[in-house]
Amino acid sequence: YETGWSRNLIYPKLGFDESYFIESFDQTQLVRKYVSDKEMYRRIIKRYEERGVDENLFIMSISMQNHGGYTTHYDNFEENYYKLGRSYTDANQYFSLIRESDDALRELVTYFEQVEEPVEIVFFGDHQPSLTNKFFEILNGKGVSGLTLGELQNLYTVPFFIWPNYDTEEVRVDMTSLNYLSTMALDRAGIDLPPYHQFMKELMTVIPAINARGYYSLEKDRYLHVEDAKGIEAEWLSKYESLQYNGVFDFKNTSEIFFPYGIE
Repeated sequence: YETGWSRNLIYPKLGFDESYFIESFDQTQLVRKYVSDKEMYRRIIKRYEERGVDENLFIMSISMQNHGGYTTHYDNFEENYYKLGRSYTDANQYFSLIRESDDALRELVTYFEQVEEPVEIVFFGDHQPSLTNKFFEILNGKGVSGLTLGELQNLYTVPFFIWPNYDTEEVRVDMTSLNYLSTMALDRAGIDLPPYHQFMKELMTVIPAINARGYYSLEKDRYLHVEDAKGIEAEWLSKYESLQYNGVFDFKNTSEIFFPYGIE
């Protein structure tokens, strides 16, 4: 919904010219109570086909189809992918939803494989599904409590891909974090990196992954809390913290080099 997290106010401040919310979509194409991935992708294709001459598009699309919870059953969604049996009904519903997402994504990629203009799709998830602790016990033998920092990081790992519709060398990224995705997307597309992303590309070589829980230390070959960083890793983390502060809070002294468009 457009008022959730004040999206209708925030998206224009982020620079988006158009915003569409659940009310803008065909209400007969819902899965459970959310817009289906297929319907969302079809709207993306429609917007692409209606683009103006020489119009470049950047589309950020957030799927809600698989949003939790997973214990309520709906007449408009058939849970036809039972993998763990009736004892794990939430996981069964989630896997059934993922199956629907796979089919929808196949349609999207198949379409853009056929177009002549260069297109890049960046696909990622932002967090693990909210399932019962018993299900996670199947995965790691412990559930979601009492885990080490490394085990927690592994639990919160999500897959991603950057797919271009033109020939390019395939690269496998074994470890990264969401803060680097925009840098990798620009780099992969052959776009000259602005100073901010130049910094992020350098940071990536020292700190390959970081989030609110901690970071991966190349020196120690394991996950550490940020406050436990030493040496060059601590130096780069301090630089990153200062850059974040300048871009988010330091209105009077915002760097025109790193943030040329200003902040509101």
